[in-house]
Amino acid sequence: MANNVNEATPLLSSDLKNLEHHKNVSSSLECQISVIRETSPSHDKSTTELDNKAEDKFKLWALSHRKKMVVFSLVLSNFLVGCCFSLLAPFYPQEAEKKDVSNLVTGFIFSSFELTIFVSSPVFGNFMTRIGPRFMLIAGLLTAGSCAVLFGTLDRCPPGTPFIIISFACRCVEALGFSAFITSGFAIISSEFPKNVGTVFALLETADGIGLMVGPALGGALYELGGYGLGFYVLGGLTLATGGIMIFLLPETQDAHQERKGKVLTLLKSPFIWFSVFSIAVASLGIMFLDPTFSKHLKQFDLSPALIGLIFVITPGLYGLTSPFWGYISDTKNMNGRLIFLGNLMCGISYLLIGPSPYLPFIPEKLWVIIIGLVILGTFISLCMVPTLNCLLQGAVELGFENNLDTYGIISGLFNSAFCLGSFTGPMVGGVLIDYIGFNYGATAVSGIHFFAAIACCFFFISRHLKQHARLDISEDILPSSSIPQT
Repeated sequence: MANNVNEATPLLSSDLKNLEHHKNVSSSLECQISVIRETSPSHDKSTTELDNKAEDKFKLWALSHRKKMVVFSLVLSNFLVGCCFSLLAPFYPQEAEKKDVSNLVTGFIFSSFELTIFVSSPVFGNFMTRIGPRFMLIAGLLTAGSCAVLFGTLDRCPPGTPFIIISFACRCVEALGFSAFITSGFAIISSEFPKNVGTVFALLETADGIGLMVGPALGGALYELGGYGLGFYVLGGLTLATGGIMIFLLPETQDAHQERKGKVLTLLKSPFIWFSVFSIAVASLGIMFLDPTFSKHLKQFDLSPALIGLIFVITPGLYGLTSPFWGYISDTKNMNGRLIFLGNLMCGISYLLIGPSPYLPFIPEKLWVIIIGLVILGTFISLCMVPTLNCLLQGAVELGFENNLDTYGIISGLFNSAFCLGSFTGPMVGGVLIDYIGFNYGATAVSGIHFFAAIACCFFFISRHLKQHARLDISEDILPSSSIPQT
């Protein structure tokens, strides 16, 4: 009898080990199936617990007082940031010319802003939780406002090299402030509104777009009223005042100080991240392509400066109006891939009309055709950017990043860097294309880039869908075979 017991003991131990092994396999497979189902493109849901409730409607009036203060603070400051950024466009080139600065150097002074943000945004995002998003946002706003005020004193600077050096210094330091502000702002909205990231992000883009439209007009009016420095003093002073008020107005972000675990370079392992970054860069490149070239293209229609200014307002105006709508769709309908595809497709069509493309001779080179192209561009350009923020967050979670402020900071830094890469290269690409092949062919080339992005989007999301469903089918086939026999 004892021998039988001793013989049974190893068998029982072996059975228990097999049982434990089967349980672990079953648990692992169940987890895999759960993750695959949650991240499947047919649902296009984030794997985070909060983002799974994205169907909840965003109602500004239903928010708590704390969250209303967050939204109000960020909207106001984004408007002022947009004004300060675009303030110098109408009159700084003329002032630089008076100081013996060439057009080429003036262009580099303008481009240095985007280049600085491109380099610094990932750095700020990577150290978000060490610095704290609230402190970073307020410090960035105060830095940007101070540099705007200093920029207003450049008319008293000696011409030539001193003017160039101080212009570069003010512009680059101001860009550092903008970079810190924008990066921390995106991180704050991702942390405070995880169920409505696209909607709130679109609200901030609307405020920024209005600022970009108002800035040149306000800057030109103040220049006529009080000379070179008045616009910088007024808007820079308002930005400084807003930064001071936000010290008391903006609440501390929850979980603001955490141990930093993620790294921005780790994100680049994901094809999902690469695709999102590419879409952002293409969208900003297309927008900035028009800046140095479009006004010259409109000269053929003998338009007044006021009318040209109104035409320039069409695209950013519609962008500001439609962004909240597309942000709401991105948050509630879980169809980010299709939205990005539609955005790139329609933007490609818009540039064919703006040119118009010489490869489509049946399209007349008329002003109304160009305006239709601008309307299409303004309506759909936000689709190339607003849904990508949710895609970046989802890609980070799939790589194992935690759904916390540290991840939001890294994502926002990467988003800003991608956008400024396109903003920096857009004017240069536009200038080269116009010099060598003309505006019509240049616009056609930009259209081709958007069409390529649309095709890449289509193939990427289809392959992603098929791979994830193949993994789901395999996992569901394996799971029943690991059932444990009754003993």
